[in-house]
Amino acid sequence: MALRLSSLNETYVNKHLPVDGQQPCRCLSSRGPPSVEETAKGESEVERGPPKLRSAIPIEVLELIFSYLSKTELIPVLQSNKSLHSAAIRVLYRELSAESPASSIKLIHRVLDKPLVHRYIRSVDLNVSSVDTLTGNYYRLLRRFLQRLPGLTTLILDLPKSNSPVWIFAGCTFLLRTFSTSMQCSADLARFLDSQPNIQNLTLRGFQTDSFQTVAQFGIDIASNPSALFAPRRNFRDFVLQPGSLPRLANFNAIHAGPPVVATVARGRPVSVASVPLFSPGALESLDALSGGSVPLRRLTVISFDPAAPSFIFEEVAKRFPSLEALHIVILLAEFNSDLLLAACPHLERLKHLKYITCVATSSDEAPLSEEQEIAETWHKHCPSLQTIILPRGKVWFQAPAASPRKGKGWACFDDEDDS
Repeated sequence: MALRLSSLNETYVNKHLPVDGQQPCRCLSSRGPPSVEETAKGESEVERGPPKLRSAIPIEVLELIFSYLSKTELIPVLQSNKSLHSAAIRVLYRELSAESPASSIKLIHRVLDKPLVHRYIRSVDLNVSSVDTLTGNYYRLLRRFLQRLPGLTTLILDLPKSNSPVWIFAGCTFLLRTFSTSMQCSADLARFLDSQPNIQNLTLRGFQTDSFQTVAQFGIDIASNPSALFAPRRNFRDFVLQPGSLPRLANFNAIHAGPPVVATVARGRPVSVASVPLFSPGALESLDALSGGSVPLRRLTVISFDPAAPSFIFEEVAKRFPSLEALHIVILLAEFNSDLLLAACPHLERLKHLKYITCVATSSDEAPLSEEQEIAETWHKHCPSLQTIILPRGKVWFQAPAASPRKGKGWACFDDEDDS
């Protein structure tokens, strides 16, 4: 597709334009493909361009076609025709991302210099967490950038752990649908969330203490002192949402949040998809906090750092969330053996709507394939709605036609042949 678009000739382009007796606009390609910055310099002229040069193809269709191209592949499209440029420029600036402070500064300056593209920007993803801290000038620049994006619907901000500059949202007029941030859960962040009634997907993944210095040390710190996660850097009671805020919240990811934050966000809101961490000794408190939503939970992901989790996780989840359709359990500081997995059968009987279950855990001994197959078949007997099962060995088990028609369907995994 990129090759066809980049080699559009004059005849092909202008057959979709009205015939008005004027000389058609020719596509100049002898210079070779320019940079994105060069092609975007003239968007003001393109927007005003000759009123009679209009494509017969709806601009929404052109945008859909161009959305399959990379930013590099869009460059020749931007140069081929004014009408195509008008559609391609929307796609070029629709989603912006940067993975370092330096690249984010360049991106922000480039966008600020092009006021006409501000209304096209829908998604911004900035990851500047690789440094210990950022200057006030950086955050002032970021605030000026966000203030000029009225159509923004997705905002992902990974900031240094020591920074929670909620004031950068002052004066912003956008209404987000997806918001993910590493900022601390504070009263200021709560007030910002109160002002965003359209948020459907919310991720709060900031470290709540200084216990964790690097990702490599994450598991070690929790293993030596699991309760340290909830030693508050700030008073979590300050993080209070108004009863009517976040009325559309459906998906909540609490990556490093404890029970107080989970309870504040989930209480009385239509959260049907959630991901929560479990830490000893507050594992059950986190599950209780999540059960305060206004609608039944349909999909749950649990990441447990509680060494005792294998002995209670199925029972406690089944008691609180009987309407689950998908359950994903990740155990990081304990092992699942076959006896514990088979002991989950009575609890799975409560989950009448469960279709997908994942149970991943560290293990020193790999169970034989036949043993995992037996577990899958036994689980299905107690929970007939199950369609897909992933067990600690990592294999995906599903129902497949049995060799004998009389036996009906049996359980198999994708690499049966490789293990036989």
